[in-house]
Formats: sequence, C-alpha cells, structure tokens
Amino acid sequence: MFEEFLNHRCSIYRPEQVETKIKYGIKAAQSEMCKATPDLEDVPCHFYVNSSLAIKQNEPFASIEGEAKLALPYGTDIRENDFVKSRGYLFRAGIPKAVHGNHHIVVTIRREDGIKGAI
Repeated sequence: MFEEFLNHRCSIYRPEQVETKIKYGIKAAQSEMCKATPDLEDVPCHFYVNSSLAIKQNEPFASIEGEAKLALPYGTDIRENDFVKSRGYLFRAGIPKAVHGNHHIVVTIRREDGIKGAI
C-alpha cells in the first residue's frame, strides 16, 4: 500500500568537492557540485504537493523559490546536502527524518537554481 504512494522516481547524487578558479590563476574557495553519475538511481519517492513556494522577482526574469517535502522508503541512503534529481529538476536535500517508527523517510528539499524563465 505504501509502495503505491511512492508514485515518482528520482536519482540521488553525493556532492563532489570542486575547486573553482577565478581568472588570472586565482583559486577561490571549495564548492560542491553534482556528479555526472548518480549514486542511487530510479529510487521510488513522492514529492508532496503542498509546499512553501514563493515567486521572487529577479533580473532578467522571475524565479520560484521555496521548499518542498520528499518521501522515500526507509533505508534509502540519503544524507544532508545530497542532490536529488527528478524530471530534469535538481534539488538539494535537508536533514532526513525517519517517520512513524522507521516506516519511511521525509526530507525537506529546495530548488538549487530556481525555476528560471517559467513565469
């Protein structure tokens, strides 16, 4: 029954430390990027519909920012700051929490780059 609730699929990526360089050979601070290949692929999940999205006016166009919740089967190896990708959209994971006595995991996710040009 709970398996029917997990009506979406997603891939989970561990963050990869990348050293970014500024022009003229100057090194900037370490940053985290999404790997090319997922650590966990085709994971059953559910994106909650009710979320706290807000439209923010940016230049040259508006973007949608906010948080949503993601439900995963218990035992899924997801960690804070992991990247979650589904249908071409990239999210960043918050702290995973076990729900109902280890029944499933709920993670707060946020868009990494906003939905640009959609409004």
